[in-house]
Order: sequence, then C-alpha cells, then structure tokens
Amino acid sequence: MERLLLINGISPYIYFLVICIGAKYSNTSGTKILLSVFLIQLLMTLVISIICKDKKKLAKITMINKLIQIPYYVIFFVFSVFSFVLGMQLMGIGIILLPFLIAIDLGVFITTVIPEEACTIKLIADGRISTGKFILFFVGNAFYVVDIILSVAINKIYKNEGVN
Repeated sequence: MERLLLINGISPYIYFLVICIGAKYSNTSGTKILLSVFLIQLLMTLVISIICKDKKKLAKITMINKLIQIPYYVIFFVFSVFSFVLGMQLMGIGIILLPFLIAIDLGVFITTVIPEEACTIKLIADGRISTGKFILFFVGNAFYVVDIILSVAINKIYKNEGVN
C-alpha cells in the first residue's frame, strides 16, 4: 500500500504539465478538478501514513519522493522568483501572486512531510531515538533542504536497525 505514495514524487511534475497545457484551455472546472485530485491525494497520503504497518518501507518511499522532487523545487523556485519580480514591476501584481505560489509550494511539500512525520513518531514510540532527536527530526522536517537530509537519516535508522 505504501507504494501508492510514489505518486507523490511525480505528482508535482504532472500538475505542472496539466497547468501549462491547460492554460490555453483555461476554465474554472479544470482548476476545480485539479484541486479535487490534489485534496484526494493529500487525504490518501494522510491515511496511508497513519495505517501503514511497515514504516521502514514508508521511510524509503518518502526519501525517494523527496529526491525525485528536487528538480521540481529548483524549477518552481526560479519560476516563482521570476513571476514575483516581474509582477512587482507590473504595478505590484507580484504581491497578489505570492500567496498562490506559497500555497502551491506548501501543498506539494506537505505530501512528503506527512509520511516523514509518521515515521518519526514511530521511531520515538518504539524507543529507537531520543527525545532530542525526535524534536530535531519532527521540527527539521518542516524546513527545505534540511528535510532531505533528515529523510536520508531516518531511512538509514530504519535500514540499519531493521525497524518496521
């Protein structure tokens, strides 16, 4: 079941393509469908992360997803900065774009944070990590770049200790 979450790694690319292709056929129903699909994906991620018995596999899949998403985040960052700066030059509309760009970024980011936090909670519940490390992992997963490093560390803990 955890393998279903591999869609989280490629979904940002799919959404980006749908938005780019759909821009010329723009309508509000397409946007509503895309938002609905994303909310279903988010709910599915939450449910699978909670009921997953094999947190070792979940940690590995989450790490893979985070690594797959690195190019997306670089492209999205460049696109966002360009859009914001250009928008600020055009009578300040960049400030209107900013909340939308942040919401899109947060939505994608959360699809890998939820499973990572579930793995971290399982590690502390099993007594495999200290409270200090738990706090470091739990809080650190909310920061870009740090989350990738911690994802690798959490996967390594599961891999080395044979924790499920």
